[in-house]
Amino acid sequence: MTVAQSAQPSSSDIMVTLKRLLALLEEDETDEYGILQPSQYAFKLAIRLIIDAYEAMGDRFPLASTSTDEQGSIRLTWSKPLPEREVRLVCPATAEQQAYLYHELGDNYAIERDVTASILVQWLEWLN
Repeated sequence: MTVAQSAQPSSSDIMVTLKRLLALLEEDETDEYGILQPSQYAFKLAIRLIIDAYEAMGDRFPLASTSTDEQGSIRLTWSKPLPEREVRLVCPATAEQQAYLYHELGDNYAIERDVTASILVQWLEWLN
């Protein structure tokens, strides 16, 4: 798994998140554990959902960390410390797999399988 580094602190959260997504494309293609770069499918889906969510939220859009898995899927993670809660968007490597949203508050967690920008916005608003 690889995690993109943060950009300049003066950038808005959406710009930093997009830079982190773009940085994933600059990783080596593979290592001994599998694929490092995201698939084109995962990348396009992540960009579309993030931009659509940002259009709905504006400056309320929170900063996300980004990573890939060994198959080329993308994971975007938003976290808040108090109370500890998290939202994760997983964009799969291929269209045959299903995207999902994971959300957690303390010991309570669930998965949303119907992933749309409006559902993402609802969970990001919940996070804030």
